Amino acid sequence: MPEFQPESSIFRVGYALPPRKIEAFMVPSFINYAKGQGIDFIPIDVSKPLNEQGPFDCIIHKHYGDEWNLNLDEYSTHNPNATIIDRPSAIQRLHNRISMLEPVSQLNIPNLSIPNQLLVQDSESLKAANNLSFPMIVKSLQADGATAAHDMSLVFNHEGLTKGLKLEPPMVLQQFVNHGGIMFKVYVAGGYVTCVERSSLPDVSKETMEKMPLAESNGVLSFHQISGTVVANDIVDEKLKMPEPEFLDEVAKGLREGLGLHLFNFDMIKDDTSDDYLVIDINYFPGFEKLHDFESVMTDFFLNIQKSHEEKMTNDIVKTKKPADV
Repeated sequence: MPEFQPESSIFRVGYALPPRKIEAFMVPSFINYAKGQGIDFIPIDVSKPLNEQGPFDCIIHKHYGDEWNLNLDEYSTHNPNATIIDRPSAIQRLHNRISMLEPVSQLNIPNLSIPNQLLVQDSESLKAANNLSFPMIVKSLQADGATAAHDMSLVFNHEGLTKGLKLEPPMVLQQFVNHGGIMFKVYVAGGYVTCVERSSLPDVSKETMEKMPLAESNGVLSFHQISGTVVANDIVDEKLKMPEPEFLDEVAKGLREGLGLHLFNFDMIKDDTSDDYLVIDINYFPGFEKLHDFESVMTDFFLNIQKSHEEKMTNDIVKTKKPADV
């Protein structure tokens, strides 16, 4: 453990996080490890002006609303060298399931794409769903953490789309792609990138598609209803290989720059009919605490932020220095 840092070198990180995030992320093992590296975490009272708190060299947050955004803007105005992770306008993009995936299509990386999808603004818009084929996933347009945002269903036919849905527009219809029952969750913290495998929806066989009209589900199943019983002949592909690190780094860098974010993860699947990977979801400030080495990973992240912070301050000092009198 490094020696205690002098006060002048302490990097002060203010955090404005919901209670559950604080409980999971701001654990003693992380706080103590980071403190040994010269990083001090300070809780923020979101009900008070930031200018009356701190001082903060960096602010991390997962708090939303116009009042909070104004609070951040005012603090940035008075403290231009403070690093805000991340800007509300950039985070807001991930709260819309259409806009969140737009940067993926702009990357032009071989073998990378997103599933075909359609925005449904009203009941009449469902008629345009003929451009997609079944099965398809139905999601709320908003991905803001609200209860409705987690309401997703797998739709097998037109009856399910027109009669079986409980979700009301606006919503997103996304083509379901068989992917071996495996999803790759890629965590990004600045320049750090790591990928973990997670179980996903099982593949849907032709047999399942044929028997769905005879089932009592009206052609639609919510995600929590989907089980091995419904897709008995579909199994997880345990031989599915992890994407190459170079590919993951390229995608992560592109999204980091395209989204303007430091802390996020993206969910990716591999089309079992090709070599293509598809990004299906992007989340802000995910559960980094689930990574086995998260204390060191996140401490290194803040040390890099500190380095950038100090370089910025040094450059500002150089710019404001007047040439010596001759």
